[in-house]
Amino acid sequence: MLNAGNPIGVMDSGIGGLTVVRELQRILPGEDIIYFGDSANCPYGNKTSDQIFELSSHMLQFLGDNGVKCTAIACNTISTMADRLRPCFDYKIVSIVEEAAKYVLREHLGLIATEFTVASGKYAELIHEGDPECKVVGKGSPLLAALVDRGDFNQHDINTEIRTQVDNILAREKVENLILGCTHYPIVEENF
Repeated sequence: MLNAGNPIGVMDSGIGGLTVVRELQRILPGEDIIYFGDSANCPYGNKTSDQIFELSSHMLQFLGDNGVKCTAIACNTISTMADRLRPCFDYKIVSIVEEAAKYVLREHLGLIATEFTVASGKYAELIHEGDPECKVVGKGSPLLAALVDRGDFNQHDINTEIRTQVDNILAREKVENLILGCTHYPIVEENF
């Protein structure tokens, strides 16, 4: 039986979700947290929706078996599939994409994320619910999450990948704000 004393689950495709854990510890210091980062299969953004669903279901099952009262899906890629995952579990599942979309309403937004997250269109869909006039221009990075997750902070490779993807966005639209649509990206935020 679940109660308020049960832990909160946090899941991610790798280490990026630790940025979410840090914030949860800051705002909810009395809560116990169980973290599941699937670095063995990172990055998720280059996988099919069925592969992401299966891997995510295993993580959610593990967290449920360990008595979490809710789980925050820290991974933006997995979060785009939250509506498909929720009916399979009997505890609350929170999507970082849904929560972030509530706070980023601006006239012109850039989105850098995994290829799957950008292709899903979930950020644009949720942002348009809040402001139909808002334009979201996204570019998926096939490499950045993996570069961060493996801990190889080769500044040249990271900066080249960021520059390539951001230049692509700016070539299509003058954006004033950039959504870092992957929890791995705040780890190298200063590079942006």
